[in-house]
Amino acid sequence: MQRKNKKKKKIKNGYRIIILFALIICIVFFLKHKNTANDSLEKNEIVTGMSVTMIGGTNMKEQGNMNSCGYIIKSVNGQLIIVDGGRDEDSECVLKYINELGNGIVDHWYITHPHGDHVGALCTLIENNDIVIENLYYSFNDVDWYRQYDTRGFASEERMINLLDSEKIKNKVSCEKGQIIRMDNIDCEIIRIANPEITKSDNGNDSSMVFKMNDLNAEKSMIFLGDAYNYASIELLKEPEKLKANAVQMAHHGQNGVTKEVYEAIKPEICFFNAPEWLYNNDNGKGYNSGEWQSVIVREWVKELGAQSLVAFEGDVTVVFKSDGYEIKR
Repeated sequence: MQRKNKKKKKIKNGYRIIILFALIICIVFFLKHKNTANDSLEKNEIVTGMSVTMIGGTNMKEQGNMNSCGYIIKSVNGQLIIVDGGRDEDSECVLKYINELGNGIVDHWYITHPHGDHVGALCTLIENNDIVIENLYYSFNDVDWYRQYDTRGFASEERMINLLDSEKIKNKVSCEKGQIIRMDNIDCEIIRIANPEITKSDNGNDSSMVFKMNDLNAEKSMIFLGDAYNYASIELLKEPEKLKANAVQMAHHGQNGVTKEVYEAIKPEICFFNAPEWLYNNDNGKGYNSGEWQSVIVREWVKELGAQSLVAFEGDVTVVFKSDGYEIKR
């Protein structure tokens, strides 16, 4: 009798172990399936990254009808980044952004090159307004080089170089090629710096620093070309793999800047034209494509690339980078 009871007890314990083991397998399977489902949801989630605003400013007919270049960039956690800024006459518009988005403080300010249509607003703000620039990034040749090789732009170049000593700039960074600067969700990679050996080109423009903003959240990027020209194009095409970007600031306001091969290496989806309408249309006053500028030719390149063009003469335009594409706001 005792043997039978012991046998029954062993059988019951065996069933319990089997049931417990089966239960553990079910729990593990459920948790694994749940985590896989969550991973799938996370992968399909739309992630928002940086926002980039191209300033209309003096590109607009009613505000000057002149070419200028300025960008306001916001990181996902609200860091304020400015590229160039535009002419002296654009300073009021830039200051409004600084006060609204940064409470008078700019976290990061990048200069492509020190021509007046790119740094005029920055110079005016340093000279006349109570702002703080935490970090200023640039690549300049020395002042004597500009005096000798870029007489056309020398006044603005000397002005900007002299203002580097301003107490309103907390940290000055003379950039190096290959340098990577982390700003919240954005990595800025310095692709090309000023080259004092270039002396037989459109020298002030070909001294442009070229850099790419890589948005780590949305996995998108934008490259800034400044007014880079022919010799800069040769340098850039030595490492074409570094140029690939989703968006591009068109060199030299979208005319007579870098070569077609540079844009082919970039393969952009969005092209920002910092230009007044007359320049965008190559209109010297006699109608569409009547001038000597290269803008219409460059626009054909953009069409061939299948990219979308955004123009500054229509006013400020903001592109919000997202993991599934872009949101464009005017």
